[in-house]
Amino acid sequence: MSSTRDHAGRGLFTEEHDAFRETVRRFYAKEVEPNVERWTAAGTYDRDLFRKAGAAGLLCPGIPEEYGGGGGDLLHHFICYEEHGYSERASGFEGIDTDSTAYLIYTAGTEAQKRYWLPRYATGDVIAEGAFSEPHSGSDVGSMRTHAERDGDAFVLNGSKIWITNAAHLDMCLVVARTSKPDEPKRFSMFIVDMTLPGVSRGRTILTMHRGPGSLGEIFFENVRVPADQLLGGIEGQGLKQGGQSLNVSRLALAARIVASCERALELTLDFVKERKAFGQRVFDFQNTQFKLVDIKTQIEVARAFVDKCIKKALHDRLTPAAASMAKLWTSEIETGIMDTCVQLHGAMGLAHEHPISQMFTGARSHRIMMGTSEMQKMTILRGL
Repeated sequence: MSSTRDHAGRGLFTEEHDAFRETVRRFYAKEVEPNVERWTAAGTYDRDLFRKAGAAGLLCPGIPEEYGGGGGDLLHHFICYEEHGYSERASGFEGIDTDSTAYLIYTAGTEAQKRYWLPRYATGDVIAEGAFSEPHSGSDVGSMRTHAERDGDAFVLNGSKIWITNAAHLDMCLVVARTSKPDEPKRFSMFIVDMTLPGVSRGRTILTMHRGPGSLGEIFFENVRVPADQLLGGIEGQGLKQGGQSLNVSRLALAARIVASCERALELTLDFVKERKAFGQRVFDFQNTQFKLVDIKTQIEVARAFVDKCIKKALHDRLTPAAASMAKLWTSEIETGIMDTCVQLHGAMGLAHEHPISQMFTGARSHRIMMGTSEMQKMTILRGL
């Protein structure tokens, strides 16, 4: 099997990081890849997957040990995303990439919130996600309708959210809601919402074009009394700021996963064209094939260099929203072209759903929309000019 990876040459990782990468890789090979087809047929994955991931040390690896985490750093977080990208059978499975919300609680939560929730994240006993998008506003967070009003020792929450990963299995979600009155300037706050609270309900599971295990869904809130001590950070009006800080790391982590996925697609394609023959010679020996592969390799190397530059900035808390958006924008846009070329070089085999490159192609299309569309990334970049 061809390999295009050179993690040692990136100048980022220690031997401990390399050992952790092997752990993540083995977990995907043992616990995820053999089950994806069964999960896809069933429409969801096994809830116990998170506890297995927690036992293997894959959840919250960059959170300090005092909060139940692995005591590592952000690089452990990015490694999890990269290994997900390298796992072509898991391309349509969003699954255990939940650390972004854990980091949100770690960086913005009160001490009590961190000590209560983070250890539960780390063991897999709690599955949690951010709930930001709404059916009628999408990426336009300023137009969200979900609202919360203070009532004694609680906030009464009403509204709905959509495109929530792991919706069928969630134990908790972080919900952004408007906390200002209609005649006041808009103010948004974030709440830690236990899914067992009265008035919380789940809607349909949304089946998407990449046909992976169904994990996206809707959540509804009807007069849900959220205890006031579950206001993230204990301060009203900070919801958009808190969510924005989380999105920086989330977008960069997705970019890292995309680059890894492109590397894996190139590996698969190299193996295929060197074996498959057409008109008396290997597909690899046609100059058109060679030029296409060179273009892919060059795009990956350029993307990797910029993403790694952003990772270094993130490690020193210098990652700007514009840089995170550039990483997500560039990688998701080139991924579409790379996957399309790889499918083309596979010929008819590239169309077979059973072939990994077909699943990677359809999965890639969602990345230009996830965590903010390409157009939203451009608006963020523009504000940094």
